[in-house]
Amino acid sequence: MDFRQSSVRNCGLHMCPLSNDQTIHEESFDDLLKSALELTGIGAWSCDLRTERLSWTPAVFDIFGLPRDKSVERGDAVAMYAEPSRLMLEQLRSAAIASRTSFALEARIVRPDGTNRWIRLKAGTKVENGRAVTLYGMKQDITAERQHWEQLRRLAEHDALTGLANRTHFQARFLDRSDGSEMSAPPGALVLLDLDNLGEINRRWGLAAGDACLIAFARRLLTAYADRTFTARLGGGKFAMVLGNGANEPLLEVRARDRFSHLGEPVFWNGVPVPLSVSLGIVFVRQFQDHEAEAVYAQADLALQTAKRKEGRSPRVMASTFNGGKHPAIGLESPAYPVPGRTKPGMLPLSPRETEALRHMSRGCTVDEIAHEMEVSRHTVRNFIRRVYQKLEVDTRVEAVQLAYRNGIL
Repeated sequence: MDFRQSSVRNCGLHMCPLSNDQTIHEESFDDLLKSALELTGIGAWSCDLRTERLSWTPAVFDIFGLPRDKSVERGDAVAMYAEPSRLMLEQLRSAAIASRTSFALEARIVRPDGTNRWIRLKAGTKVENGRAVTLYGMKQDITAERQHWEQLRRLAEHDALTGLANRTHFQARFLDRSDGSEMSAPPGALVLLDLDNLGEINRRWGLAAGDACLIAFARRLLTAYADRTFTARLGGGKFAMVLGNGANEPLLEVRARDRFSHLGEPVFWNGVPVPLSVSLGIVFVRQFQDHEAEAVYAQADLALQTAKRKEGRSPRVMASTFNGGKHPAIGLESPAYPVPGRTKPGMLPLSPRETEALRHMSRGCTVDEIAHEMEVSRHTVRNFIRRVYQKLEVDTRVEAVQLAYRNGIL
């Protein structure tokens, strides 16, 4: 049934007949539909593939920030797409024309006044004699929607107090290596820091003073290394920072120690200097593969614990080196420590969390059950299992468990 020429109208739960003078004519319906779409920021468009001639409704002109009476060539319109979006658009468009199908895309455009907008584009093909002759569809301004979801994502991934990334984000970016192009390159160093006397500050000066110290400490951390790759607050007074691999190890260590020297300076709270006690554990990474991120973190944490036991003024720093699965080189002040889960020469070490996952695997637990027991996501569990298989050089759970028992890992 053609809705535009229908002799019924929607009256709540019933379809009520229209009188002759209430009949919606095609012209008025088109105007009504066009106006309704404009309210939602949606516009219709078409492109004649034989001439590349564009046809836009007024809302599309508004989306692109162009006068409604302007004649727009397709090349000019495509040039307004940001390069990544433009490349994706051309690929999807060509594929849809060749296969006579449809496609959808969320793209960023740059208006003539320089403002950026996000649009949702959906396209279909009109086919004649087996060939696509017209592309048509809708375009919608989704800038506000994108900003809303970006705000929600940021709230979920960042610490509300300091504005740094939170532990969940650190888990995804560094340990799981699953988010962000910055994490695709091997790190130069991982630094773990702890505000050792945060509990004492909270008890003596109050929680507000403790919060002020955390905020000040986070700011100092950001200014200490402007060329850092990633910084996060892991919880309490513990922070993590990933440094790039652009400098050699001796220079990186000198810069680290020099720039961190001001971290332990007192923070003034209501005119009173509140002393800070800071410890740092640094691991310089010489060789690295993605599945070794957990081992790097474990080594940095051990270096941090060693620094906490050192005497002397704050900040106390302990540095070590990660050699891609080989026994770590520890600073002279630090005692040697065992590598978790390593009992066979040549076998890459399992981190404590990987060993825990393997223990659950040996009990026949499913991925969901392991995630529940370890209080992590299913994605993280799958990463643990993948690393266990890689390090033990096996392909199945049974082989991993058998090898673990033979070598005393479990």
